[in-house]
Amino acid sequence: MSHKSVLKLTNRKDERGAVLALTAVCMLALVLALALCIDISHFYSVQTEMQNAADASALAGASALNSTAGGINLATQAALVAMNKYEFNHNAINFSDSNLYFATDFTSLESFLYSNSTCAAIAGTSTPANVERAGETKLVAKDVAFVGVCMPAPANTTLIFSQIASATPVLIRGRAIAGNSPPITGVCDTIAPMSLLDDTNVPNSTEFPVGSVMTLRNAPGGSYSPGNYGLTEACGPGGSNVRDALVGNCNGCFSIGSIIHPKTGVTAGPVRQGWNDRFDADVVTSLNITYAQYQQQYAAYQNTGTTPAGASINASGSFGRRVIIVPAVEKDDVLGCSGSNCDWHITDFMGFFMQDHVPGGNGGEIQAEFIGKLPVVSGTYGGGTPIPSLTKIVLYK
Repeated sequence: MSHKSVLKLTNRKDERGAVLALTAVCMLALVLALALCIDISHFYSVQTEMQNAADASALAGASALNSTAGGINLATQAALVAMNKYEFNHNAINFSDSNLYFATDFTSLESFLYSNSTCAAIAGTSTPANVERAGETKLVAKDVAFVGVCMPAPANTTLIFSQIASATPVLIRGRAIAGNSPPITGVCDTIAPMSLLDDTNVPNSTEFPVGSVMTLRNAPGGSYSPGNYGLTEACGPGGSNVRDALVGNCNGCFSIGSIIHPKTGVTAGPVRQGWNDRFDADVVTSLNITYAQYQQQYAAYQNTGTTPAGASINASGSFGRRVIIVPAVEKDDVLGCSGSNCDWHITDFMGFFMQDHVPGGNGGEIQAEFIGKLPVVSGTYGGGTPIPSLTKIVLYK
């Protein structure tokens, strides 16, 4: 064999060795890229599942808040049940209340919960002044309006390549905050065609004690004010306008300082029809109960799906229909002018609970239980005790 032939054969062997080495490198890169793709896909899948679980848990907890310590306990139970219904990679989880938080202020909860740390580290950190962990009792129950959840990744969640390739562990968790909707800046379409006299020199807490039964329309001949029985032209001057407003079909928006006109006359038939139709359109139609009993009966019905003992349930009704919004008007406006052309200035909006039907005939006084002043402000978070049936639950983050 010639020298040239031997040289060509040697070069071919070298080329085959180089190709094998290059192929091995390419295969390794391909395997690593595939592993990374699998890791990324797994990461997003687990992260999405965890976030969905955290969202559901926070919403369930916030829906149970009712401005009482008992409501916080119910919120804890609801949040835990909602979270533990989820499975990750066909494995059940065991979410504990150590990762569940309550707050009176959204900003404080957001700053605390969304620090760049693990759920375990957050759980081991002291809560700020406006935040408490489930089981703590440092907050005033009536002011608690937000529920926060931090869901740590299940123990069997692994991202092999990502952990090898990065010195910083990949952080997987689900976090969420839900709570009452921001306070309203005004009331549209739902104001009742009645009014209360507000003495601006007397604190609302004294003038309107929560839980008291107050008169919204006086009996004929009553001393509410001369020639007036407590009705207003919120939706218009006619009897049908009064009925529509009581049912909740009145068009128009009102805010603090808005002018509303009084309506003279008893208007007994439209008042009775509108009031009773609204009453009967609720889920809980039990007569002569308090607002607290109303909430308890509704919660019991929701939990069991059956009518609680002593309750009356309308399965096709809407919870909250028996809560009406009544404007408070400046007392001096009313005492100074009681005709239909008078200008009464709205000072506040008050929530009332319908306890009973309006009877037939002209009827006597129409009364309802005062359940709270609506926190009508400029749309900031928090700001007043929410009325559950007037408050929507919002997933903030």
